[in-house]
Amino acid sequence: MVVDAFLPKQVPTITEYIQRTQNAWRLMFMSLLGISGIVSALMFRNGTSWSMIAWIIYIVGIIAIIYNPRYGLYMILGFTLMSDQAMLYWYPFAKNFSSVESMMFLSRAVNFSPLESYIVLTFVSWMGRMAMERRFRFRTGLLFWPALLFALFITIGLGYGMTHGGTFKIALTEVRPIYYMPLILILTSNLIETRVHVNRLIWLMALALAYKGIAGVVYIATSLNWDIGSVEAIGEHAMSIQFNAFFILAVVAWFYHDSVLKRIVFSILTPFLLYSFFANHRRAGFLTLGLGIGIVLTMLYRENRKLFFTIAPTGMVLFLLYLAAFWNNNGSFGIIARAVRSVVGQPTARDAASNIYRDLENINTMFNIKSSPIFGIGFGNKFHIIAPLPDISTFIWWEYITHNSIMWVWMEAGVGAFFAMLLLVGMTMIVGGRAIWNIPYGPLRGVALTATLYIFMHFTYAYADMSWEGVSMTFVGVMMGLINSLEDIAKRPLPTQIKRWPWVPNVELAPVKRWPWIPDTGILPPYSKPKAWPMPIPAYRAAQMARAELHAHRKADI
Repeated sequence: MVVDAFLPKQVPTITEYIQRTQNAWRLMFMSLLGISGIVSALMFRNGTSWSMIAWIIYIVGIIAIIYNPRYGLYMILGFTLMSDQAMLYWYPFAKNFSSVESMMFLSRAVNFSPLESYIVLTFVSWMGRMAMERRFRFRTGLLFWPALLFALFITIGLGYGMTHGGTFKIALTEVRPIYYMPLILILTSNLIETRVHVNRLIWLMALALAYKGIAGVVYIATSLNWDIGSVEAIGEHAMSIQFNAFFILAVVAWFYHDSVLKRIVFSILTPFLLYSFFANHRRAGFLTLGLGIGIVLTMLYRENRKLFFTIAPTGMVLFLLYLAAFWNNNGSFGIIARAVRSVVGQPTARDAASNIYRDLENINTMFNIKSSPIFGIGFGNKFHIIAPLPDISTFIWWEYITHNSIMWVWMEAGVGAFFAMLLLVGMTMIVGGRAIWNIPYGPLRGVALTATLYIFMHFTYAYADMSWEGVSMTFVGVMMGLINSLEDIAKRPLPTQIKRWPWVPNVELAPVKRWPWIPDTGILPPYSKPKAWPMPIPAYRAAQMARAELHAHRKADI
């Protein structure tokens, strides 16, 4: 559903529009020039530093958000996916300004992050732009109300915890990332409006994850001397599930004939992410990736059965041969085989100890749920421990956050939050599945499949590991927002063809057949041509108006 309200306004003429555009660019240029002067003076006085560069990027980002709120969403996704609390501990975007290890440390009293400031500023810029244009447009979609209901129950859990002995600072740390999800969902649903916007968002997602994968390889080479078996993980647990989205995207880019540039770049970057993925040692990450690839193969069966019967049997035989060769291997090459062994009941000693810890933790979780099933224990309170747990005191939140992130919601915020979460995830899968079915064959269907599979993999992963931190919630919010709006984007007509040279022929598109037995109906007519001017006008005036129309067309896709 889209709420669209117009207020009385004066439509600017072409000349006024050009003048406003020129003034906006002059203001942007002067602002950047002023910031550059201030930063240059500070560097001349105090010397250069990485912290200064980070602040420059942050301030330039603020200017870009004010100019266009869509840039804010791009930066929120890109900068967030580049962060990792463990491997890139110095990276500032998802850390508070009060974090001493952050490059952008300000003060212990400044308890918010650049990510949160960008989210708030993007909302303000978006609302401000609608107010200036005197046009209120708000797309809710089918996921808005389930997300709002989930946020409401989380707020009730926060209030219940505060009134029943919870520590406010700890409770706020627990719930803040959860609020990112509905906020980012709203921004994505309303700011991503065209295929061009979706394409840019996907490129930013892929390049940000590639940066983290390459950083992982550098970390392994410099800190571990290429010995990935010497540590339990190189980054956050959720890094593996984020890499899964890249792997699925790289596969569907070939299946749905995406651009040649994407297919080549994604193929080149995949080995770096795979190496970091293996080094992170997350069994749940391997298993969810296997489930995702299995679903992609079922889609391939629907789209191209000849290719399916070429790839699927060969891949299955190779995988079985790998399991047979590395079933008892404890080295780096046996990581996937060990993950399969743990599922079928033959885990290694390390995996068995991890399973025992999770079993004991689940006993404590169910005890706390049964002791307070309606409202939960409330955020900010320690959960009661009746089954003693092994010492993992290095993780400071071990008495507040459990590995089973699904049941943790019920334990903390009660049965209402639990069923609201199930409603949100279930509706997301339904809307995503419908989008995959209805969107015509092509790259946009591949995006719908990637987004839906990421939600499926993330919440499957959440049943076994912690997944409510800020980076994951930002990524989940973007994927849910895409699912919420992709069908509307697919219904929009393609933009009018703009020929760069007069001798370039018109592009004619063949219709997409929903079923193979539907007879061909010929080709679609070429793109519509611009309407002729209603009256003769001087050549220079016509050229000026044509340039303004072209600029407006391109600006609509920025």
